[in-house]
Amino acid sequence: MKKLSLYLTLALAGVFMTACGPEDNEFAGLKTVEADESVTIPGFTVSAPSTIDLNGMEISEEQDVSVFTLSETALPDGVTISKGEIKFTDGTIILTTPDGKVSGKELSAYVASIYGLRPQARSVSGTVYIYFVQNGAAVKAKVGDINLSVVPKAPVIAATYYLTGTMNGWDNTNTDFELGNGGEDPYTNPTFTCKLSMEALGNPTSIEFKATPVDGLGGDWSGCLGAGENGKFEYNNGGGNFKIEGIAANTKFINLTFQMLDQTWSYKEVAFGEYLWEAGVNNNWGSEAQPLYCGDGNGTYVGFFYAQDADWSGGKGAFKFQTEFNNWNATNYGIGSGNDSEGTLAEGADNIMVTPGFYRAEINLAALTYKLTPVQIGIVGPAQTGGWNADTDMTYNPETRAWEATLELAADEFKFRANDDWAINWGGSKDNLTQGGDNLKITEAGTYFIQFFPNCETKSYCTITAK
Repeated sequence: MKKLSLYLTLALAGVFMTACGPEDNEFAGLKTVEADESVTIPGFTVSAPSTIDLNGMEISEEQDVSVFTLSETALPDGVTISKGEIKFTDGTIILTTPDGKVSGKELSAYVASIYGLRPQARSVSGTVYIYFVQNGAAVKAKVGDINLSVVPKAPVIAATYYLTGTMNGWDNTNTDFELGNGGEDPYTNPTFTCKLSMEALGNPTSIEFKATPVDGLGGDWSGCLGAGENGKFEYNNGGGNFKIEGIAANTKFINLTFQMLDQTWSYKEVAFGEYLWEAGVNNNWGSEAQPLYCGDGNGTYVGFFYAQDADWSGGKGAFKFQTEFNNWNATNYGIGSGNDSEGTLAEGADNIMVTPGFYRAEINLAALTYKLTPVQIGIVGPAQTGGWNADTDMTYNPETRAWEATLELAADEFKFRANDDWAINWGGSKDNLTQGGDNLKITEAGTYFIQFFPNCETKSYCTITAK
């Protein structure tokens, strides 16, 4: 005890001469030695707890999680420990109380910044420093290194959920209504969605449901999501049923969104159909499907088609838009005013007439406007000779309504893109090509005949045939 007292007193003496007086706040006025100059106090050691499961705790902003314990060593008279800190190996510093407690939220956020929010044990390492204080003067002492095993705070999220409710007779085995995130890691993309067709459900004025995790199908309700308060939901079958009431008569879809980490849910009633259909000379006036897709629910449709002329059209490509596939008894839109680039639409009006060519069409039914962008499609990537910088142009075939090319391809990657630019490009699965999707892959070098059908999101695809 005497050696420790003498050592600590000497260590503090060097800073007492310049320290603030006792009237100063000890956290605001400390005169500290930098970390790389810190002293070591004999007799002090530090130990870490076993796994810190933050996921099983009610953590807050307060310093309520114990991350280390100091050895019991008596301090000299008048000397106290004002605070501690952990300096992690990446340089991040988290302050602690004198007895080694930290903000649970801060610790969880730190671990999640490295590993993500998946609730499993993660290892982080650092060095513990303690601030010894006497009369407002302090010395920073290195106590020792620790390794922490921490489970960050996050709920357990299933890969997929299914709605169980009035839409399927509360059948807990039914999988018609999937609530999912496209198969991504739920801790990377915690946004889960589901689109409900009101027509398919018989145009109800209200619906009621819970969300069953995939491993609960068949009668296990224990893991279901239930409605909480203030737009929140509860895990483990907590809360009541989700309810959507007073559904408007013109609602075509309801888009559900669940934020799995925030535990919030919301819905949006959509009065526009999911697809709009181009009908013109190119597809025998709508008898062959040429869809445009509405992804925002606000009446904004995007699709691709060829504006083809006829012997009566004066050299112009002629077409209109239908709200229902191949049904002229439903609402259709023609020209209000405009040109090859943009204009307005009018219900039941005359054909839109533009220079023949292949276009990307953006239709806004809420504003009744259209915008047309001419498109030339090519193949780009190291599978073809131009690499990622130069395309191999494809040729549009009005008979097959596909962009086509026959070319030598290496065993490598490629994509489709428009107008020698990356603003419009397609990748992903051959059966479902999407804007900005992943690169496609040729597994064996050879000569290939490629057909690309860039209809719209959810309905674009290609065929790749070896010659």
